[in-house]
Amino acid sequence: MKVLKWILKALAGLIAVITLLIVFSDDLEHGYNKLTWTPPLEVNGITSGMSRSDVVFKLGEPESCVEDKERCGWDDSNHTMSFMDDLVYIQAASSSYALRSIPFENTKDMKALLGDEDILGESKDFNVRRYTYLKWGATFTYKNDALVSYMVGEVTWRSTRTNGKYVITALVVCPGAECPFDEEDGLKEDFKGRDYTYFIK
Repeated sequence: MKVLKWILKALAGLIAVITLLIVFSDDLEHGYNKLTWTPPLEVNGITSGMSRSDVVFKLGEPESCVEDKERCGWDDSNHTMSFMDDLVYIQAASSSYALRSIPFENTKDMKALLGDEDILGESKDFNVRRYTYLKWGATFTYKNDALVSYMVGEVTWRSTRTNGKYVITALVVCPGAECPFDEEDGLKEDFKGRDYTYFIK
């Protein structure tokens, strides 16, 4: 009889633990991610500093390249890479396959996990925002608060294509007299050869 009571208590305890795990699974996952997750430094097996020949060996010939072959695209251009001296220095991915390892889909969950961004770029129409974390060289792009692409590698400016608001470490750079972008959203002459560190004291 004592053995049966012990088995029933153990079973009740096991059921209680399983119930708690189910009820608090989201909180447990978030806590685990907060302790262990960092933005991926590789996309599809490609890392910054990898040679063009190694990239082609791994992914095959690119499907498209700009004229000087400094930027090329694979996977219907859902995975693009920028090269400097034939080495990968920036890559961006926008396919759901490439984004599957990112444990958040909106900015609230991103900030809950990673904290505040170092650089924020917002489009003129307010629909697109880019959040950059300098520690990892990682940028998350959102359209209407849905994650649409991930970029990793050397950080230069990481602005949106149509530049509206631009903030570097809580300093509002655009709009303003010191905004590095011209009316066509290119870099002003004074800022060519500089990067975001110009605004960090």
